Amino acid sequence: MATEISPKQQRILDYIVNYQRDNGYPPTLREVCRQFKISSTNGARYHLHRLRDAGYLEVSRYTSRGVRLVNSPAPQQPPKSRRISIPLLGRVPAGRTDYAAPDLSEGEIIIDPDFFGRRGNSSLFGLRVKGDSMIGAGINDGDVVVVKSQEDADDGAIVVARYEDEATVKRLKREPTRVILQPENPRHDPLIFDKSRLHDLGIMGIVVGLIRAM
Repeated sequence: MATEISPKQQRILDYIVNYQRDNGYPPTLREVCRQFKISSTNGARYHLHRLRDAGYLEVSRYTSRGVRLVNSPAPQQPPKSRRISIPLLGRVPAGRTDYAAPDLSEGEIIIDPDFFGRRGNSSLFGLRVKGDSMIGAGINDGDVVVVKSQEDADDGAIVVARYEDEATVKRLKREPTRVILQPENPRHDPLIFDKSRLHDLGIMGIVVGLIRAM
């Protein structure tokens, strides 16, 4: 005879059933904790063991997704992240606009393109930021920004822009008679391009992500 389970354990069982149905594999212990605001994995494990004892689950101790619904096929494993390499170009100033010709001197970095909302690597590259003019946008000196190559950008986008022989990371502001590269630090002045100077300004791409070593 099946062991009686609590209402909370019934909700956990329903969650596992629905998660398995939607994803093809069961949730992890930590995902159960987050879903039900359980403070420790031991607490979640207690409820899973009660469901096991009641005959609803099989539980494996040494597997990340180690629960299996009784009388259901063996669960699939989640697909592995598809990692790609993108070029890490030369440092680009986010403060004083020193010359920053792109080169491959810093090699490549490995990213998960799905994390940045891109399916291919042909339009992505990384740039290491130099300076503190974008700290208000959470971009610090030494960070690597992931950039999608494109020659235009919407008003308000954070862009990598080039003019003459200089490049910088700034927020793009469009006005009827001029374009402004706006820093996110009041200690730095904006770069202003009126109609007579627009031909000197080029957009290299928009910032779509950030990588930081902790």
